[in-house]
Amino acid sequence: MKLSNVSKPAFQAHTHWAEEPVTRILFVRHGETDWNVKRIIQGWKGTRLNALGLAQARLMSARVRRMDLKLDAILCSDLLRAVQTAEALAKPLKLKLERRKDLRERSFGDWEGKRVEDVLAKYKLGPGVRKDPFLAFEPHGGESMPVFAKRMQGFLKAVLKQHKGKTVAAVTHGGPVRIAACLAVGVNPKEYFVLGRPGNVSLTLLSYQGGVWWMEFYNDSAHLEKSPKARR
Repeated sequence: MKLSNVSKPAFQAHTHWAEEPVTRILFVRHGETDWNVKRIIQGWKGTRLNALGLAQARLMSARVRRMDLKLDAILCSDLLRAVQTAEALAKPLKLKLERRKDLRERSFGDWEGKRVEDVLAKYKLGPGVRKDPFLAFEPHGGESMPVFAKRMQGFLKAVLKQHKGKTVAAVTHGGPVRIAACLAVGVNPKEYFVLGRPGNVSLTLLSYQGGVWWMEFYNDSAHLEKSPKARR
């Protein structure tokens, strides 16, 4: 798997790096919800963090502060579970939240509120049919993968325009983290399953400079390692 979107020889692609500052986006997946535990598809539903999810958010916040990234802004999905996670990060840093609809999870339309296993059974979408049933099948009232990927591409462009040369946190959901990482490192969103599913409150850092995106790390949840109660 490539770790950058560089398609030309490195010395050509990196020629103008020194002419602009680095823009960094620290992606954070939200903490655990009861629907995560029950394997219920959340999408745009307004589910909230459970007790474990709130504890996870506090551990994530402490880890980010230790990293000393000097965050300039905290952007977050406007869905409740992401807002609650972002609040745990914003409060000790005394930063305001910028709530954004473009950081929402992919909309799964009619599938939302249903168990994953029930959806797979109803639409006969078992593992022998597709590598990832949520990739090719378009739920009624939901977003297709191309539409979802276009939304995330728009988010990345917006950050480069609105927060150029800054370091921002983007508190969001598993889908947006994976698709943003794919777009940054040159993986076709239709093959996003090559990246593991981001865990709750995991961290992923994408950087951009001189026309080049690269991924510094992906799905890092080391802040949960020393707290068994904060892991499932």
